[in-house]
Amino acid sequence: MKYVISSSYGNDSLAMIQWASEAGLQDVTVLFVDTGWSAPGWLDRVAECERWVSGIGFAPVHIKSPMPFPELMRHKSGFPSQRYQWCSGMLKGLPFLDWIDEADPGCKSIVMVGKRREESQERADTPEYVHGSEYHGGRTLWHPLYLRDTAARNELLSRAGFDPLPHRSKECSPCINANREDLRQLSEAEIVRVEALEADVGNVMFRAKRHGGAHGIRRVIAWAYSKRGQYDDRQETLFSGCSSGYCGS
Repeated sequence: MKYVISSSYGNDSLAMIQWASEAGLQDVTVLFVDTGWSAPGWLDRVAECERWVSGIGFAPVHIKSPMPFPELMRHKSGFPSQRYQWCSGMLKGLPFLDWIDEADPGCKSIVMVGKRREESQERADTPEYVHGSEYHGGRTLWHPLYLRDTAARNELLSRAGFDPLPHRSKECSPCINANREDLRQLSEAEIVRVEALEADVGNVMFRAKRHGGAHGIRRVIAWAYSKRGQYDDRQETLFSGCSSGYCGS
């Protein structure tokens, strides 16, 4: 196992896998960590992608977080925040380390992640290599696509046979970093799931001060549909049931 690709099977992950294939890399393992909080249908996509990974000669590995997202939130009696995002480390980082330390005890493998500088201001300084990465057990971390723009990434996706998704990976849905568009895409089943977990935990997933004062997932969804600066609590009824009078029985 010379290379380990940490993949969510979102756009950048798939593009990086295709890049590795075209670069002729050998002994490549592609690891996916199931957080227990993916969107409905996302694991079907993962299964499809894992079949593709096998077809290009790489080894897909699928592991589960020992404490899935809902269980972790109940254990913590609260949700992470955009400032303190401890969920990623516990749901993905620690299971990744447990797995790779067993599979690669000599720390010889190179870990590959599909980060790109163009993605965000936070990633604008992403280097190509991080030697002795503390988050990967002291192994070398490689970002092969760090200088690629979205067009170049999409060309890789096209050659792999995938269309670019119009959204980020849905390995966690909703993510604590969900923006308005992400929240608008949530299905009723996902909203109900968050609602039930908020009741169990005794707290809300999204901070009201960051969402126009909206408290609880139903009101946060209403905030997401409102124009900026114009959220009103009375909008909640538009999204918690059909009260418009326009629909017949």
